[in-house]
Amino acid sequence: MVIDLRSDFVARPTPEMVAAMARAAELPGGFGPREDATVARLERLAADTLGLADALFCPTCTMANQIAIHLRCRPGEAFVTEAEAHVVTSESAAPAALSGAMPKLVPAKGGALAIAAVEAALTGADAQRARVGLVVMENTHVRSGGTVLGLEHMAAIAELARVAGVPVHLDGARLFNAACALGVAAAELAACADSVACNLNKGLGAPLGAILAGPADFIAEAVRIRQMFGGGWRPAGIPAAAGIVALESMVDRLADDHARARALADGLAALDGIDIDPETVESNIVLARPRGLTPDALAEALAGEGILALPFGPFLRLVSHHEIDDDAVEETLAAFRAVLSGEAP
Repeated sequence: MVIDLRSDFVARPTPEMVAAMARAAELPGGFGPREDATVARLERLAADTLGLADALFCPTCTMANQIAIHLRCRPGEAFVTEAEAHVVTSESAAPAALSGAMPKLVPAKGGALAIAAVEAALTGADAQRARVGLVVMENTHVRSGGTVLGLEHMAAIAELARVAGVPVHLDGARLFNAACALGVAAAELAACADSVACNLNKGLGAPLGAILAGPADFIAEAVRIRQMFGGGWRPAGIPAAAGIVALESMVDRLADDHARARALADGLAALDGIDIDPETVESNIVLARPRGLTPDALAEALAGEGILALPFGPFLRLVSHHEIDDDAVEETLAAFRAVLSGEAP
């Protein structure tokens, strides 16, 4: 048996999701872009869960982020974020290619934008400096290892943007992980933004899909941009049915993923050859720095033991999800011990 810890997006749908998709496959699909009854139910559930007026079902969170950027930034305008944001590092320069928008990068720690730098970035548009059309926050912050932005910090950024008349977009691919870690409802985090994107796969376990939520007029226009970007796929009711199950049954169990990620970090911290501070593990992502082996070499050796981990710069990344149980954590630690001690072949 292979234990795949490279990402939570490798998690397969639950039996309940598969059953829901099978039932949805028997229903008539919709012709129009928002006609399908199952999709409409998912979008209403998502909007209510996030405390926003409306929501749109998208194929990926990247597309949801890019729709938001496209709607807020005209060509030649900028959006404020930081250098390690997913929209900068991992979305194939889509803001430039699709919207003619450029990032205005500010310092950040663990994904938390520096308050004074954001305030400065929101002023100064003139004949030589681009107008800022959007502020983008990311919670949890993937490049920092799933770190969680605090509610107070998010509210401070939102207030700066409000005063400047600039909307805020929240890249919440793992928003529900952030809410779980903070012990708050996802709607409290969403209230710090004008628009929110979040995944239905990853920790929530759906086979695909994401949500873009925001004001009704924003979402009405987002439908057109989704079509422009190639995301108006149909029939969409089948994957939407899995998304409904994800929102209704998978949110509360994210605490189990966090506990297992912490147990994995605690176990790794006890091993020679690994540098990790378990206190830095705030959600379901573990970044472990190997000593003596490169991340690529360690990943290759672990793969020989049936453990898949992701080289991630100087680290090895391991991500818990609903298919990783307590036994999988113990098997993973046993494989690390075997490889690091030289016992593995």
